[in-house]
Amino acid sequence: MTDGNAVGVCRENGMTVFCFGADTGETVSGTVIKVAPNYLVARTDRRPVSEKCPAYPVCGGCSLLHFSYERTLEIKQNHVRDCLERIGGFKDIKIDPIIPSPETEHFRNKAIYRFTKTNGVIRCGFYRRNSHDTVPSDSCACEKPVLRKVLSAVLDILNFGSYTVYDENSGKGLLRALMVRASTDGKAMVCLSVNAKSFPEGSEIASKLTAALQEVVSFYIHFNTSKTNTVLSGEFRLVSGRKTLSDRIGDTVFEISPESFFQVNPGSTVRLYDKAFEYAFHDRTGPFSLVDIYCGIGTIGLYFAKKCDNIKEILGIEYTEAAVLEAGRARENSGISAVTEFVSGDAGEVLENYKNRLSEKGVRILENADTVIVDPPRKGLGDNMPGIISSLKADRLVYISCNPATLARDLARFRDLSWEIKNVTPVDMFPFEGHVEIVVRLDRSRNSN
Repeated sequence: MTDGNAVGVCRENGMTVFCFGADTGETVSGTVIKVAPNYLVARTDRRPVSEKCPAYPVCGGCSLLHFSYERTLEIKQNHVRDCLERIGGFKDIKIDPIIPSPETEHFRNKAIYRFTKTNGVIRCGFYRRNSHDTVPSDSCACEKPVLRKVLSAVLDILNFGSYTVYDENSGKGLLRALMVRASTDGKAMVCLSVNAKSFPEGSEIASKLTAALQEVVSFYIHFNTSKTNTVLSGEFRLVSGRKTLSDRIGDTVFEISPESFFQVNPGSTVRLYDKAFEYAFHDRTGPFSLVDIYCGIGTIGLYFAKKCDNIKEILGIEYTEAAVLEAGRARENSGISAVTEFVSGDAGEVLENYKNRLSEKGVRILENADTVIVDPPRKGLGDNMPGIISSLKADRLVYISCNPATLARDLARFRDLSWEIKNVTPVDMFPFEGHVEIVVRLDRSRNSN
């Protein structure tokens, strides 16, 4: 139900029905909008609405906004359990109560708006549910206010020009998207994506925007001429201000570039990382040697090291070299005393090739590692990764996941390699949206060879 669809049975023919807007235990009337060989898709005659957002449910950004927040937490908790039991085969597994978000409105520090043009006026919004049509909106309950303030100022500037808007079907038109990031202290990075190889007007737009809003400290033009709906493929070119946006998680400082992955809900990020820290270290005295796989710009490992002086060594692995360089800068900016090394490349290849290698300070971090953190993308771990991780000395694994289905699959693989699940906790990173984060502690079985 995380997509807002309840599963029911049609009284007339007994077929399975996926019905948006219904809830478990309800009897509803609805309209069938799709007939498949084995199921129906319907919508309730009582249209779901929310006082939080006039564009809901046409806008596809949220899927659970017609429920109370408490009900959304139940839905996510049940979804995690269903995946672990049905996909992973973990029967009667203990799952701790989901950790709620400290904020349920105005929590998002990043938004990617799509341009549209109606009656000659350029507007922005998000995709219509189950389509790539843009639904313009003048507000969003999820966003930090500075994001919408920046968007409004950008639209004021653009509507004084004669700019065209990109059409996904034809591949023509100039303005593709606008990405805005906000830091915890209210500063903003702006990236204007255009379907062009050059855009001289970008400097004037940046100048007008930074003059109008002191919050804007960085302005990029993003050049993307590929016929795709993917936003962040292409070249970013700094036009005005700083190369990075400075932000922090707890006491750890990070410099964020346009391409950087950085969690969108700062309050829930701290709760997620604190729970992962607890799972990794609370019952042990150290010193600790940590391998942080899929480390991004080093957020998890460096956050841990800032909290705990007993973390003596960190090996961070991330595919992109740019992220690794940012992780190194974050280490310096935050005054991390642990021996740290960040390596770019495929995680499995790095782990296989790094054995017996000395760090820059002469430490064999991988050989010393007693704790592994993994935070993979939605597709989860590669087929060979559980085996590679299990070949390490480490006896404690903390798995952070944004996809309960691939998490369940991977946990079953670790079970077959003699790892035991000790704790599972969902964390609500995206209030009223369908996604949920999960943090899991696994220990190597004492009976394993």
